[in-house]
Amino acid sequence: MGRNATLKDVAEKVGLSVSSVSLVLNQKPSRISPESQERIFAAAEQLGYEPKSRQPRPPLQKPITLGLIIPEISNSFFADIVQGVDDCIRQHGAQFMLATNGESAQRDAEQIRQFVSAGISALLIAPSYNCHLSVFEGIPFPVIQVDRQSPSLPFSSIRLNNKKGGYLATRHLIELGHRHIICITGPNWLLSSQEREAGFRWAMSEAGIPVTSDMILEGDYQTESGYRLAPELLSKGMSAVFCENDMMALGVYRYFREQGINVGRDISLVGFDDISFCEFMETPLTTVRQSGYDIGNEACKRALLEIEHPDLPKQTIYFEPELIIRKSSEKYGGTRI
Repeated sequence: MGRNATLKDVAEKVGLSVSSVSLVLNQKPSRISPESQERIFAAAEQLGYEPKSRQPRPPLQKPITLGLIIPEISNSFFADIVQGVDDCIRQHGAQFMLATNGESAQRDAEQIRQFVSAGISALLIAPSYNCHLSVFEGIPFPVIQVDRQSPSLPFSSIRLNNKKGGYLATRHLIELGHRHIICITGPNWLLSSQEREAGFRWAMSEAGIPVTSDMILEGDYQTESGYRLAPELLSKGMSAVFCENDMMALGVYRYFREQGINVGRDISLVGFDDISFCEFMETPLTTVRQSGYDIGNEACKRALLEIEHPDLPKQTIYFEPELIIRKSSEKYGGTRI
């Protein structure tokens, strides 16, 4: 009578370790792919291997897949979010799918439908304007809002304390002696833009400086809007500008350079985000740091937690901003542009 097949026999047949084979055949949690699991069960059956405790063959484990929807990847802040998610996913043996919405509610709906069809395990999303709750109806997996929070969406959110960030940027300029400060906001519909403007108003009010309507200009978080609004800045007689993101600050900076205006000496400029180019500009940009990487990484961890515990109460997790002072903001010298 021949000897009974062993775990080692099965492992050699499929070219995997004995420990991996043991985990699958004894129905223990593992990160073994469904394809490898199938090969192990097939080899065990062919060799006549019988586990010590015979149990019904378990269903194959489905790998965890997260879907991530962001507005764009050309903004390095969102690229940092992607990297944070990717590193988290790799640590947990999962995978993810990436899509962009271009700030379009219609594209949000289209991408969500595609992700549902693909069988994702959870969705991470920076929702666009007018992204309606109806597009999430019947979705059988957790949804995590990333960097944004829509009041109409009852999901967990991972984001920055934007109001405090706007306050820190403006208070810094006030402490340098500036009183004539203009704020270039993001799109008015975005909660982050509203919160950063609220921080600007908070610091100005605290210093006893009235804010008039001509001190607030609406941009769209893109470099072109900063460049487009820069000529209007020159007509308002200000000494400092707070841009609610670094991309717009770059547009303002470029226009000022073209006009021979020295950023830092002639006018102070502060951005928001601290994306990679800020410290490498000819006049490095003072900005409010938020880590897209940390936000993406934490959003991934939250999604994995809600996959494991579906009844977990929804939560908003805030990251705190940090003011990074560089050469683009200097003490007020008594003149305005």
